[in-house]
Amino acid sequence: MTDVERKVGTAVTEPPEPAPPPRHRRRPSDALVSAGATAVLLLLLGAVLEVGAQSGWWRASTMPAPSAMIAGVGKLLQDPQFWDDATRTGLEIGLSIVCGSVFGLLAGLLFWKLPTVGRVFEPYLVSFYAVPMVLFYPVMIVIVGINATSVVILATIMATIPVALNTTVGLNGIRPVYLRLARSLECNQRQTLFQIALPAAAPFIVAGLRLGVVYALIGAVAMEFVTAQAGLGYRIRYLYEIFDNNAMFSYILVVLVLSVLLTALLALVERLVVKGRTT
Repeated sequence: MTDVERKVGTAVTEPPEPAPPPRHRRRPSDALVSAGATAVLLLLLGAVLEVGAQSGWWRASTMPAPSAMIAGVGKLLQDPQFWDDATRTGLEIGLSIVCGSVFGLLAGLLFWKLPTVGRVFEPYLVSFYAVPMVLFYPVMIVIVGINATSVVILATIMATIPVALNTTVGLNGIRPVYLRLARSLECNQRQTLFQIALPAAAPFIVAGLRLGVVYALIGAVAMEFVTAQAGLGYRIRYLYEIFDNNAMFSYILVVLVLSVLLTALLALVERLVVKGRTT
């Protein structure tokens, strides 16, 4: 025993080792739960439609069985006409997404830099957002003609509005301390915009882009459905008019799959952006 132990009269004991922290069971992410729930609901809906069509609850000409729709999609993939329609619709949607995203971002930046301009035009954008673009299609036909350009213009307008509004909201919601910090560090306008403003407003901008893609898809297919001469929307209307419901529902299934893929891709991008800001 040491001198300290003799004076105290008790042995010096070593402190106990800390207990290991309890292991928490890893919970599945919200995205995984959402994807699983969506898949289960789609499977249940498909099962109900399949059983209903096979059991004669309704006529197969009214609503074909999902198995017949999938078989029809397999036939469409071997049809050159389908690929011509899909190529035209894909180009229209792609151009509408690109133009709508660029114009929407520029409009949002303009409304942020010039608040007076934003206060003047933002109510008109919100009101214009509620108006069906199909109403303006006759005007586009007179100005541009019955071609893909009129479809792209109206779909671009539909995609631009949500991007512009969300970008404006995101930029106006930036904490003033960020901008004061940029000024204190003598950042120029380009550095402030690309390194502070846009990253801070990224969640709102990505959400606006997500809506813009959805509205570009809706706008392109809807405009084709009205008076276009080619494209997936036009083909759906044509098959409806000749009462070929099996092929029509196969085309509808293709459009639904395309919309689901685009939405899932943008949801993944949005999640990555939000995760990058929080890490």
